[in-house]
Amino acid sequence: MKAVFDSPTGPLRVDAPPATLAATAIQAPAWPRLDSAPASAPLITQQDSGDGTVRFRSTAYAVPDFTFAPGLMAGNGLVGALIGSFTVGDPGLLCLHAGAVEQDGRLTVLLGQNMAGKSTLAVALAAAGLRFWCDDRLPVDRDGLAFALALRPKLRLPLPTAAPAGFRAFVASRTGTPEADMVYLDLEAERCAGWGERLPLGRLLVLDRQDGAEMRLDGIATGEVVKALVPLAFAPHMGPLERLQRLRDLAESCPCQRLAYSDSFRAATFLATGGAA
Repeated sequence: MKAVFDSPTGPLRVDAPPATLAATAIQAPAWPRLDSAPASAPLITQQDSGDGTVRFRSTAYAVPDFTFAPGLMAGNGLVGALIGSFTVGDPGLLCLHAGAVEQDGRLTVLLGQNMAGKSTLAVALAAAGLRFWCDDRLPVDRDGLAFALALRPKLRLPLPTAAPAGFRAFVASRTGTPEADMVYLDLEAERCAGWGERLPLGRLLVLDRQDGAEMRLDGIATGEVVKALVPLAFAPHMGPLERLQRLRDLAESCPCQRLAYSDSFRAATFLATGGAA
């Protein structure tokens, strides 16, 4: 089945089964579709891997050779290929594997490796009243403006044992489609940025979660922030030196801090009620 998606850098054509397109719509319900696209627009195709999984290819860039189980996992793979295909369409655009929430008209960006707690902290901040922007995909242009894709946040189940009753109720009332040990949340419009919104970065927050750590918010050297950003930045159209310079420019464009913490929910309260100072 063929479809056309809008993007910050122009239309993207997709050739994928209806089930994958439906799974993508669960994760990216606000991503606009178009009626047509020029033949020159990037084309993303789904291919069978021969073992029951699928992979994606794009005419815009060399998609990493990951495979995905059918269903929501395949939908997530297509979302990734869409993001990659539009990212390479702008020489100054990159995509960070990061969470973000809106504070005072700017974004607090949560930086950490897989399993660092970005999604839990981002959703906990939304539950605390901040506006959710993303939990793992943050396109940022050369001017330091981030683009909202309105992707639904996802959480691993079961929730952490430390999750307070208020957070559990927040998640339970917004639980959407589950798959395996993951669940996608349906956040209402006032708690989630809409597709296409843009905001400047307000600060970069490097997450340092450790058992028993005392809650601390400290300054961090630019070089340490760049080091944290390198494995989180997707920009295959940039050479190594150009990408490093872009990341340094980002790190120098706004305040940078390291958050030491052990409990995501206490950290969310800390950040939402004055820890930002």
